[in-house]
Formats: sequence, structure tokens, C-alpha cells
Amino acid sequence: MARLHQIKHIDIENTYWGYATSLWFNGCSHRCDGCWNSETWERDYSLEIDNQSVINETLVALDEYFPKDLSLLGGDPLAPYNVNDTKEILESILKKRPSTKVLCWTGYTWEQITNSKILNRALPYIDILIDGKYIKELHVDGHKYGSTNQRIIDVKASLRDNVVVKAPETHK
Repeated sequence: MARLHQIKHIDIENTYWGYATSLWFNGCSHRCDGCWNSETWERDYSLEIDNQSVINETLVALDEYFPKDLSLLGGDPLAPYNVNDTKEILESILKKRPSTKVLCWTGYTWEQITNSKILNRALPYIDILIDGKYIKELHVDGHKYGSTNQRIIDVKASLRDNVVVKAPETHK
């Protein structure tokens, strides 16, 4: 059972490729000072929704009006208490709609994720990862990330080459 604040059918802000459907996960243990989305921190079991319902609604939303890609944010979609649901949801969506590209924000670093048998479970289903905690003192405007320590990572290339491959700031 995933915990989601919302499934936003059309999201033009939290996207890499132009238009997205976004899943806003609940729960974040990073609690970054200055986080713009702190209302998603506390784990709220009243937000539970079965994964099949998330999958069904997301599949409809991805093609509603026009095709979109998928963005994951929150909270933290890769938190230990979210990652299994994230993996199951992505696996099912990509099986039925393999052309979907996935963008994910997480407070964990690439190194923490790839060195963990838990955090890395959803990684093969993600195309672009924005990693690292938000650091208020390193704040930056006008980017997909909030602070200069965060990276935009091409997940497929990084897994293939076994080294962090940064993705372009904006997709062209």
C-alpha cells in the first residue's frame, strides 16, 4: 500500500521532458531545513492507497488529453518504507506503457542508493534521478534541483557505465 499525497494528472513544473503525471509520495526522514514540501514529511497512514489503484489511475493520467511522462517526488519515493511500492508501481506501469520516461527526486545520494540492497530496488525503472538532500545554504533558483550539491543523473547510463553520468540540465 503506497502512501500518496496526490496523483497530479498534469504537471508542467515537476518534469524533465515537458509534461508529466506526478506521484507525490508521503514520508521523508531527511527533513531538510528550508524544504519547500515539508507537509509530506510525516508518515500518514490515512494516505494509503493500494498499489493497483495507483497503477490504474496513473495509466489513465499518463495518456489523458496527451501523452506524458512520470515524475516521482514527495516525501521521498526511495525511502525504505516507500521503495517497494515505488518499484511495484513503476514495474507495472512500464510493463503496460514501456515508452514512459521516469524522473525521480530523492534525498539520498547516488552512492547511498547504489550501495544499498533496499534503496536501489526501484533504480532500474528510473531514467533521470535528482539526488541528494536540499541544503538551504547552497540554494539555487531556476534549476530542477534546489541546491548546488544535488545532481541530475542519467540512471541508465550510470548503471551501464558503473559511474555517475550527469544528464543535461534540461532535456532537448
